[in-house]
Formats: sequence, C-alpha cells, structure tokens
Amino acid sequence: REVGSTTMSNSNDLLDLFLRINEDGDSSDFLTLHDLYQLRSISKRTFSALKTVEYTRCRDGCDYAVPFPAYPGILCTESDRKLGAGLFTHQLASLAAMHKAENNSVTFGSLRGGILGDAPGLGKTITMLSLIVNTAGLRPVEPKEFYDKQTIDEHWKLMRVNPVFRTEILKSIKPLRESSSYDELAKYVSPPYTDDRFPTLPSFERHVNRNMANKVPRAQLELFRRNVINFKAGLDKRNRRFFCNDKGRRIVFERNLVPCSTTLIIVPDALLEHWAEQIRRHVKLDVFGDFPGSDAGVVYIDGVGDLSSARFPLNHRTMDLPSLFELVNYLMVVVPFSRIKQQYYLRKRRRKEDVDDVTGGDNGTESSPLLQMRWFRIVVDEGHELGENEAGNDITAFINVLAAERRWVMSGTPTTGDEDSKGFNDVGLTQLQRLLLFLRHEEYGTTKVETLETQSSGSSSGRKQGKAKAKSEWDTMVKIPFLNQQDAGREELFRVLREVMVMHKKEDIGLPKPVFKQGEVTVHIPQEVGSHIVNAVKTGGIFTDTYEKLTIGHRESYHEDPNSSESDRQIQRLIRQRRIHLLGEKISHAQKVGAKTFFDTLLNEHIATTDFQSKVDTCQGEYIENAIKRERKELEGRGGAIADLNSGPLTAASDHFSAETFIDRRPVKAVVYSSSSSNLLDVLEYFYDKFDNANIAEMMQGNIDVMAYELGRFRLGQKEGKFCPICNGWNEYSGKELSGCKNTLLEVSDAAGNVFLIESERILRAIGKEDRDRADCVGNPVEMNRLGEAPLNKYGISKKAWKVGDALCIDARDPHPLFRARLSEEQWAAYGSARCKELVAIDGGEGVDNYFGPLPCEEETNYGQLMVSLRKWQPCGKFHGKPRWNHLRKKQVGWYTGPTLVHEEIETVKEDVFILALDASLAHGLDLSFVTHLYLLEPIGDAALLEQVTSRAHRLGATGPVTIETVNVWHELDPSTKKFRKQIASNLNDEDQKRTSTAICEHCYRSFDNITLAEEHEIRCDRNPDSSAEVPLFHLSSVYRDLRPPPPM
Repeated sequence: REVGSTTMSNSNDLLDLFLRINEDGDSSDFLTLHDLYQLRSISKRTFSALKTVEYTRCRDGCDYAVPFPAYPGILCTESDRKLGAGLFTHQLASLAAMHKAENNSVTFGSLRGGILGDAPGLGKTITMLSLIVNTAGLRPVEPKEFYDKQTIDEHWKLMRVNPVFRTEILKSIKPLRESSSYDELAKYVSPPYTDDRFPTLPSFERHVNRNMANKVPRAQLELFRRNVINFKAGLDKRNRRFFCNDKGRRIVFERNLVPCSTTLIIVPDALLEHWAEQIRRHVKLDVFGDFPGSDAGVVYIDGVGDLSSARFPLNHRTMDLPSLFELVNYLMVVVPFSRIKQQYYLRKRRRKEDVDDVTGGDNGTESSPLLQMRWFRIVVDEGHELGENEAGNDITAFINVLAAERRWVMSGTPTTGDEDSKGFNDVGLTQLQRLLLFLRHEEYGTTKVETLETQSSGSSSGRKQGKAKAKSEWDTMVKIPFLNQQDAGREELFRVLREVMVMHKKEDIGLPKPVFKQGEVTVHIPQEVGSHIVNAVKTGGIFTDTYEKLTIGHRESYHEDPNSSESDRQIQRLIRQRRIHLLGEKISHAQKVGAKTFFDTLLNEHIATTDFQSKVDTCQGEYIENAIKRERKELEGRGGAIADLNSGPLTAASDHFSAETFIDRRPVKAVVYSSSSSNLLDVLEYFYDKFDNANIAEMMQGNIDVMAYELGRFRLGQKEGKFCPICNGWNEYSGKELSGCKNTLLEVSDAAGNVFLIESERILRAIGKEDRDRADCVGNPVEMNRLGEAPLNKYGISKKAWKVGDALCIDARDPHPLFRARLSEEQWAAYGSARCKELVAIDGGEGVDNYFGPLPCEEETNYGQLMVSLRKWQPCGKFHGKPRWNHLRKKQVGWYTGPTLVHEEIETVKEDVFILALDASLAHGLDLSFVTHLYLLEPIGDAALLEQVTSRAHRLGATGPVTIETVNVWHELDPSTKKFRKQIASNLNDEDQKRTSTAICEHCYRSFDNITLAEEHEIRCDRNPDSSAEVPLFHLSSVYRDLRPPPPM
C-alpha cells in the first residue's frame, strides 16, 4: 500500500508513520497493546495488519512475524545490546504456542494458559517474561453481569419511594462512614426520594463516587463498589440457579475483586534472587514506566520493594505486603513460597474469625491483597511442587484460591521421580491432575458441586467435594485406563497434554555438552582399628572396651562431663548402656551368620563413626581444594579470566560451539553440592580453613534474605556494606539499617597493666602450657584440645573456644601494615574518652565501655609479639555506646559522640567469590549458567535428579561446558587386615577392582558401570533423537516423547 511516496513494507512502518517516529525509533516504545485496542481504525485490513509486527532480533538472524507489540524491553538493556542478545527460535515458537493457548477462547472461565515444560536450562524465565511484556496494559475480561437489569430497575423504582429500604441503602455506603461528609451524604441518599433524585441505581452509584472521590481513601470506595454488586444480586433473586455451576459461582466471586493488568509470579524462596536478577539484567524497565526514563512502578519484589530501587547483591528484609491499590499498578509482582505460606495461615485464622476473603474487616485491611485482586495472570515457577503436594497443602491450597484470567505452570519436570521406578506412572498421573486443578482445566480441574453458601461462608467441604469430583473424572477417563494399558486412556492423556503443554527438549538446542568426571579419594582405616576387628573375628568374642577401641557406639558418651549434675551423668550412662545393648544385638546376629559378615559389620560400624566421617570430609575438601587451585592456575596460563562478561563470547548455543576451537577464559566458579546438609557443612569448615571467607558463598536452608544475598555475592563477585569509622571493620549491608558496628573487639591487658582493645586478627596464637614459664607471659595457658584438632595459632578464628583469662600472644605494632592507623588520644578526647574512663572507673572495669585508642607502644620493646591476657569481648558498637538514658538502670549510659556507621555511605567492594556451597533442597530452578565446575559430594543415582542438578549450569547462557565431578570415597585397609579379609572371603574382589569408572548417558543422565556400557545404551536411548529404540507405549516418558515441540515460526 502506498502512503505518499513511502511503501509500507510492514505494520511497523504504519505505526512509525502514525506516531511520526524517525527511522531510529521503535513504535513499541510508545504504544502498548492496550493502547492499540483503544484506537479506532476505518480500515479493517489496516487494523488486522497492526496485530502483528516483525521481530528482527532473533539469534538466528531471521525476522519473524509476532503478535503486537512484540516483546518490548526484553533483552534490550545496555549489556544485552552489547552482546547482540535476542530470543532463540525455540523461544519464539514457545511464545507463539503460549499466545495461542491464552487466546483460543476469550470467554470468562475458559482455560487460558498451560504448562511451560521446556527442558531445564532452555530459558523458560526469559520466555515467560517475554509473554508478560507482550500483554502489558491488558486487563482481564470482565465477568458478565449475572443479574437482569430490567428486574433491578423495577425493584429500584419501588425502593426509592419506600422509607423501609433506608437500611439497605445505608449498608451500601457504610465503608464511607469515617468521612466528615458521611452524615450529609447519608441524609441525602436516604429514601424516600420525593424529587427526581437517582432515577436508576447506576445514577445513585455515580453520585456517591463523584462526591466522595477526594474525601475518602480509594480502598473505601472499592468496598462501596463491592457492596453495590451484592446489592444488585439481592434485588434479582430469580437467577440463584446461576450459582449452581462452577463458572457461575466464579463470576459472582470475581466481580467483587479488583481487576488489574498485573502478573503474579510465585517462586521458591531460593529463586527470588534469580527472578530479580533476570528481570534487572534483561528487562528495560523504563519502557513500561509511567513517563519516559522512569523505571519505577514496574516490578515489585516481595521483601525488597520496587525493583528500580533494589540493591544488588539482593537485600531482602521482612516487610508487609503493600495494599492492593499499590500492587495493581505494577506490571509484575514476584512473591516467594514463604509469603504464600504466611498468607495461607493468616487466611485460615481470619476464616475462623468469620472474616471474608474479599472485603476483610470493616476497613478492608484484614484480608490479603493477593486475594482481593483479580490478576491478569498467575505464574508458578517450579510448578511441579503443586503436583507433588496434596491439593490441601498450605501453599497449594492458597495458590488454587487466587483469581486470575490466565494461569501458567513453569517446570522442566512436570512429573517428578525416578522413571525406572515401579510406581512412576501412578504417581505421575496424580501429579498431572493436581496441575490441571490449578490451571482450572474445564474437564479435569474445575469444581462442580460447590454452593453459593460454601463460597461465601468459607466452608471447605464443598470445595473438597468438587476436587474429589474432578479427580474421579480424571481417574475414570485417564488414569485407570492408562494403567490398565487401554488405548482410550493413553489417547485422552495425550489429548490433554497436547492441549496444555508447551515443551522443547535439550536435544533440539545446540548447547555445549557437560563433561562428567569421577574423582576418587581414599580414606585409610587406622591399623589399630583393623587389628581390633581381626582379633574380635578370630576370638569370636567382643567386649565392652572393644567398642571404644573401634570408636563405635557413640564415642562421645564414654566420657562423662565432670561439670554436669549427677542426674545428667546418670542419664548419660543409661543412654550409653542402651546404645551398647542395641549394637551388641546387631553384632551378635552378624557373628552367627559368619566370619565375613561379622568382619564387615564391625568395619561398617567404624566407618559410620564421627571420627571416620570427619576424615572423609577432610579428604573430599582437600580433593576439591586442589582441583580448584589447579583450575585457577591453568586459567592464568591461558591468559587469565575475562573479568568483564560483556566482552566475553556470546551464548554458546547460538555460536555453534566447537570444543576444538574453544579457549575457556571464564572465571572459575565452582559449586559444591550435597543432599546432606551436615556433610556439606563439614566440608565447608575445611574450605574456611584453606580459603579466605570472601572466597565462599553459602546457599543453605535458612532465611530468604541470607540466601538471596549469598547467591548475589557468588554471581556478581561483589558485596555491599560500610567500613566502621572506629575500627575500620567491614559490616555487610543486607537490607537492614546499619547502626552499630558488629565486628568483635577483644579487651586485653599486658604485664604492665595496660588495658586496651584489639582486633581478633592481631592474635598470633594462644599460649600453651609449654610457654607458660616465659617471664612476660600473663593469663592462663590454653589447653591443647580446647580448639579441637585445630592448632593454637587458630585461636583468633575459634571464638567458641575463647575464655576470660586466656594467655595470648598478639601483634601490637601500630602502625601496622595490615591495619589502619588508630586515632590519637587528642581525637578520642574530642569523642568523649574522658567520660569513658569515668564509666570504666565506676564499673571497676566490668562494664561495657572502652575505646579503640592507641596501643601501648614503646620503641625499645618488640611489639611484634606481645603477651596479654583476655579480659572480655563484644561488638565494637557495644564498647562505643552513644550517650542515652537507660530506663531500666535509671541512669545515663554511653559516652561516644563521634561518627558511627549511620554517617557512612554504603560501599560496593569487589570479591573473588569462586565457591558456592549448595544444599540439594535449594537447587531447583537456579540459573548458574556462569558456573564452570560442579562437585557432587555423593553419587546421584536418580537420572531425573542428576539432570536437574546438571541443568543449573548446563543451560542457555552458558559460554562453555560445565564439568560435573562426583567425588567418590573409598576406604583402604592396611595390608595385614586386607589379607585377613581375603582369607575369610575367598571370592572377595580385589580392592583395586572396586574403583569406579562410572559413565553417564549424555541424553537421559542414567549411570553405568563403565564407558562401554554407557555408549551401548546411548545408541538405543529413548531420549537420543537418532535412536530407533521403542519405548513402552504405556509409560509416561513415551507420551512425553510423542509430544512434539511447537512448530517453528
């Protein structure tokens, strides 16, 4: 079509011309989908053309027609543009399928959404963000009015002239009674109306809104709107039959909610930082701001606030949810599972108090804002948890109640468990039905037997019956026939999954393949332990002291604590006797079976002891330490790491990764993974002894704020905080205000009687008994076993072992090459040191006051090693307390008047964080595409779990292969004990043959004893696209395999 002298090649040109945008502009920056729908076009052809635009930034270099306004703001940040980032073809295909799933039917209550089941690591987060920005500005379809307008008009005409109905009118405006204008309003709107006031109910509603708009909060007007809806329902009671079906009840319920264009994203606690980071890095927020250049009011992160003002590493803190009238203005609201759980229990308590979900109390503040909104879309990341848990589970139950027009589950593994297990199909089908319940699938996920009374009163009996009905329908039509290997069951399952699931497999994408390795460490069994076992087997008897010789039977119970009471010691003895009795029964049984069983039982009991496990932890830690140091040294030999990721290579999947030409310059980032928190903590202790604290981050079960901050440290290699103006100690900022320094200072005294404060880093060592006779030594010697197995020079980091009076050797040099020079006495006098000395004298040195003054230096003394005695220790802020009145002690306390942390600016400090300790329970869904090495402290036999773990790093965004190494542990007997073991078991394999050479299938992640077996399996692996193997027809994996990815654009 010709417009002037310009040929319109596509719809973008039409929009650019309409908005008068130059060739460098982008119409989607100025026009949203909501804006487009408000335009009135005189040409249907032109309006249809505007519904699609060209996406010109796909990673394959081609242009694609996508729904208007494409994906504004996605992968448009400065760093993304430097990298030439764009969506992949499989993501565009998924988005086309998701757009179709959301728009197949636009009637209220229809299925609009599904399961985004792309394999782990294929960029589901970016795909979902693209879908969200594509519909920015759209609102949910308004539920139709369920009452007859003519009937209402007739009833209103009778009410407006009848004073009996005055109470009904006043009930509707009850939320406005706190206004000073309420009395005047109530008088004016009270019937009967003798004039022409309010000829219709809508005119009454308009008058109230117009007159009270600027006089009451918006929340109160919203409650008035809801009251009018209920008022209308009461006027037309003939449509009560409308409430007898699920869709009708939902219409009644959802018309009371506040509609919004917001997408609610519900994520596991460990993924809150991931979503915040992905949005920050890949969404240009100011595209959606209220005015050009503004990025505020677009994304709300629970516990953080508006993303535009968030600090990274992410600082999470405890805070209440904003009101619904604040949340409705955001494009995205991200909340963790812990918030959902909290809201569930609050809702449960309110329901006991008979408080309505929608209106809450009289002022509307008691109900959860999450329940008061009609969301445009709800997304549940790692949504397989909805299927793993019963529908009555607290998190699942609350999520299922939330109202939304569109609903999505994100999970690379919609059904979990070992595919080779016997009950996999049964469990998997149950999980799928629970997902359909969340999606409100019209056949297998909707409730059909609730009553209006059930919905309004909060009784759960009707909803339980509805869920049972939906489950019964699923069992009858799908589950039972499928388990009985009936074609009808498989066909129906395939139909439902094809309807709701959008999925791609990793074999469709050119990712660099992970490298699997098997590491081995050997832990030697002490020769004396082996001798005790041999003697016990030869003599055929075992005595009480044998347990202690083998360090089995909970060794710690053998030595009673002399400081404990007699009753406590008696309990300890009883516990010890009970343990020995149970162990004796076990060993006696093994003895009767045979010498080999007797030998192995005693050996296994020793292997299970704390002593042996401590050796295992040390060996594994040492192996990983050496491996990391070796990798870092080799990296330096290749020219060092590319510190600026923006100057690094593009995502390998788009660059046709070639192992032959790839030179790995990525910074070494290692994850240490374990399913045992205790084992992981023990290995961590070793790392803290060998590396600096700044090199290590921890993702362990705990508070969400700590997890988010630690993951941010590992990802960004930086931390935020303040240096104390007093001691120069570092105080990390994690979202909470920093007022007093938390660094520990120690008060010590020397032989001359000088009392002063030092940092723990100045402690060279504790003084043992052998050094006690030195002339300048003061204090009490420290026992050698006080620090456990640590030497006395680790005293400074062994805070739990500190005792008042301990004799220490410190470095008292001032100035010191590693510490900032201390303030002078003149400066301290200006800060109130005279008052400090007075308080110390009053308390006899037993109080909390002292100051970080100059050290007692004299030129003729070697202060590189000064002997002191420990007096007390506490945080720096405690020593330097501000002057204040203590109401409990009824006196003035504190003295320090100088600068504190409050006066310091938050600083960002670079860190070399290259180790992340990752608890297995927190691994799902994390984006660790920058990780180079993954160390497993124990083998993972479950192929699905191994794939999930591997996919944390083997995913889109990876710029090279990830090495997954299992650190296997073997025990080694001394030669004489090993010889005896072979004698009693002639068929025992040689110890060397037990060394593993396990290999992993690159397609399904199953483990095999050797590389030959793995290669033979890969040829016929059902997940190998080149395989011709036949999968059992009635296995869930075969149904997933038959599901084809969305057709290419």
